[in-house]
Amino acid sequence: MTSSGDWPRPGFWRATGRALLLQCPRCGAGGQFHHWVEMSDDCANCGMHFERVEGYWLGSVALNLGVTMGLFLVAFVGLMVITWPDVPWTTVLIIVVVITAITPIVFHPWSRTLWLVAERHAYSRSHPYE
Repeated sequence: MTSSGDWPRPGFWRATGRALLLQCPRCGAGGQFHHWVEMSDDCANCGMHFERVEGYWLGSVALNLGVTMGLFLVAFVGLMVITWPDVPWTTVLIIVVVITAITPIVFHPWSRTLWLVAERHAYSRSHPYE
């Protein structure tokens, strides 16, 4: 395992790209998730510790909630606009409930890796990923 100082600090966009690929934002190594919802404590390649303190993933939950509510709003308004003036309310309800139930589960890994990038860039612009 290499020390933190041996790894170059990636820029925001490179780290974000890695996060979207479910890789370590610092080194780009994959395999950070054991199961869909269980993430490693540390990167096996560079040793970056993912969870700084207890409750660290609350930001990830908030990010996930924001994406879920955004998709809910887009689907709800979009379906209303497309079907106006005879909106099939039961169909709209079923679709938005399914979206609201599935999105947090599907988006969970991305919310975690994207939260790593967002928090570490906001927390310390001069020393992210330490």
